[in-house]
Amino acid sequence: MAVSNGKVTVGTAATVIPVSSVNNDDNTDTLFLGDAAVTSANGLRLVKLESLTLLMRPADRLFVVSTKSGHSLSWLAITKDI
Repeated sequence: MAVSNGKVTVGTAATVIPVSSVNNDDNTDTLFLGDAAVTSANGLRLVKLESLTLLMRPADRLFVVSTKSGHSLSWLAITKDI
């Protein structure tokens, strides 16, 4: 098993993150999660200071967008060697 983590600055363009767990570090604004076409109108909401854990395969990609630039997002990825 391998664990990696990081922090990403998200803006108004969809950004891919290598993730199995995300945390919205911003205390005022919402993030939106989805595929490469995610927007604030069609994405899954991750409200201020909220976290989400997802089960993902190695080839899966999660995209995140915000309604502002400079939005801080922390992520954690746990992978299992096969």
